[in-house]
Amino acid sequence: MIPSSKAPERTHARPTDCDVAIVGYGPVGMIAAGLLAQRGLDVVVLERWPERYSLSRAGHLDSETMRTFQKLGVAEDVELVARPMVEWSLTSADMDVLATVMLGKGGAGWKESYLSYQPEIEAIFDARVRTLGVEVRMGTVATGLVQDGDAVTLTVVPSHGPEAEPRPGAEPGTVRASYVIGADGARSWVRSCIGSGRTDLGFPALDQLVIDIEHTDPDVHLPQLPEVYQVLDINRPLLAGRWSGPRHSRFEFALNEGENRAELMDEQRCWELLKRWDITPDVGRIERRGVYTFESALTTPWRQGRVLLAGDAAHTMPPFMGQGMCSGIRDALNLSWKLDAVFRGDADPTLLDTYESERAPHVRRLTEISMAFGELVLMRDPEAARQRDEMLRAGNVPTPPSFPRLGPGIVARGSENELGSAVGRLSPQARVALDRRVDRFDEFGSGWRIVSRHAVPPELFDQKQRDLIARLDVDIAHVSRGPGPGYYLDLDAEYDQWFQANDAQAFVQRPDGYVFGTARSVTDLPAVLDELADVLADHGWHGRTTADHGVERAASS
Repeated sequence: MIPSSKAPERTHARPTDCDVAIVGYGPVGMIAAGLLAQRGLDVVVLERWPERYSLSRAGHLDSETMRTFQKLGVAEDVELVARPMVEWSLTSADMDVLATVMLGKGGAGWKESYLSYQPEIEAIFDARVRTLGVEVRMGTVATGLVQDGDAVTLTVVPSHGPEAEPRPGAEPGTVRASYVIGADGARSWVRSCIGSGRTDLGFPALDQLVIDIEHTDPDVHLPQLPEVYQVLDINRPLLAGRWSGPRHSRFEFALNEGENRAELMDEQRCWELLKRWDITPDVGRIERRGVYTFESALTTPWRQGRVLLAGDAAHTMPPFMGQGMCSGIRDALNLSWKLDAVFRGDADPTLLDTYESERAPHVRRLTEISMAFGELVLMRDPEAARQRDEMLRAGNVPTPPSFPRLGPGIVARGSENELGSAVGRLSPQARVALDRRVDRFDEFGSGWRIVSRHAVPPELFDQKQRDLIARLDVDIAHVSRGPGPGYYLDLDAEYDQWFQANDAQAFVQRPDGYVFGTARSVTDLPAVLDELADVLADHGWHGRTTADHGVERAASS
């Protein structure tokens, strides 16, 4: 069930213009704004550009990202304009397929990977955000940021010109917010205001020519480009993708040393590069051609007082895993439920320290994986490349490392070996049935959950544990392959397989879908709840009963 967008009734005057101000209206800022507004917070977004960017940048979505879109109520709309990524192939320079990875269903209720055209999905986000009551101020640039004990005051002026600079002579205004999120990109102004530094993670800055083709006939058959090819050409490594949303194809060419950017971006030169794919002006038009520099960097800290960073403002990575935008959307989801808990008086602001402690190690590990894969596909040394190609031809495709888990925070304590591989990772979402209704599991509820393979008797918990369940409004869900009264029917046996693979019979799920802790048997659940209570208390959570929630949203001081 999607959280209500109705704000709890206030019993006091608000000393701010809004609860949260977000600087930057790219996909991360949009999703953060929507998730916060959906929880009842008053949100203002400031975007220096007068209109949304009309060309695509990021193009990959994963199943976890789609699950977040599902929470926001836009996943089905996104699915109509995105295209599942069916397979991904590594080829030689001569276009011999060396290895192919088949991509299927992910564990979050959606396909494993999608390719999208960013302006189309941003239009969907924008419409949803405005429906939820977010105030979006386009053409407004923030020029000053001052924090005090109660709020953050942003000085704002209208923007103008090709660089969306502050308009000379414009009368400045202010936006006063309890919290500010900087989602303003890799060159973040908000980051500079709070003095956060950036650590270069060591990937050499990479220049790539990116070309997007809009097809005259979106149904055109391109047998030479059936899906996505990573071409391992030592003379010019490149990526070629048949689908980038419903009407576009994308090509990415690594620049060679000494090449002139302007010359490579020349339209005629672009057509020459595309000729090997039989892509000509008869097929479509070049909608975008540009040279982009990819880098790897991690910001610290992500939070200073009431100001927080998200997306590229907090981290950047090379594109080889397609996880840049996905990571920013994970930031938005992690931050949204924690800010909501602070505003509702369930937790002290110290809870927000777990945002960086959880997310930074996760995104750093993803960046390292992306860097390692980049080194594999960008090889220029002939002998090393020959050995790599022989390895791939022999079927020795490197096994991708496990997707990272969250860092320390609102997760059960202990090493990964002690906890099991599921703790700190995304929980499964599969099709279930309840009272003859069939849907993805998240559609039946949101928030804290106990998901159990077997029935959980109420008498299992003592009074302290029952109080915690009441304070967190925990939903106890029995998911089984065998039908019974009040059971969720595990239609595709995905939960059953997950429980077996993780040597568990139950788990506690956080509001963002991540696993707090697992129980090897139902009788171990009281101990998991006791640890949850301790971990929450250590990070400033005190909470109130569900009945209290509708009475007052506490000030976030």
